[in-house]
Amino acid sequence: INSEAGLLIEVNSGKVLFDKNATKQMNPASTTKIMTAILALENCTLDEKAKVSKNAIALVPSGYTTARLVAGEEISIKDLLYGLMLNSANEAANVIAEHISGSIDDFAILMNKKAKELGCTNTHFVNANGMHNEDHYTTAEDLAKIAIYCMKNEEFRKIVSTVEYTIPATNAYSKDDRIMKNTN
Repeated sequence: INSEAGLLIEVNSGKVLFDKNATKQMNPASTTKIMTAILALENCTLDEKAKVSKNAIALVPSGYTTARLVAGEEISIKDLLYGLMLNSANEAANVIAEHISGSIDDFAILMNKKAKELGCTNTHFVNANGMHNEDHYTTAEDLAKIAIYCMKNEEFRKIVSTVEYTIPATNAYSKDDRIMKNTN
């Protein structure tokens, strides 16, 4: 493979089929959102509403992927999750973090606690979306542990296997033109 690291595991037996630098610490980038999604599923109901803050939007630099959320918008956790996992929407991750923990920093504490519970030994999160930070890292081995855990969740499997999803109009966004497409 062309990537610096990778791990292929047969899930039922746990047998490693392929390993390339699986324990090398690297920036997980948008795969961080896998942890964000499972924490949303475990700490919220799908129809629960979260309010989009100016901060959640402002923390995403120009050019990064978004779901075109609007400050003041009240949006369901379900819609945020589809934006997060299909479109890799960075501000959706921030909204989820703020909704669950009050701040992105406090959400990162929750992420690290969950990572430890899952047996991750070389992972440290500092944000919910995976934007580069020297202190934000994981390994292919730890990502595999997180992914295996997440795939046991029926709603997570449903979201990540969805081909296309339209975020409906909300109190602050009147159009039905936010179409999230899965590129995986």
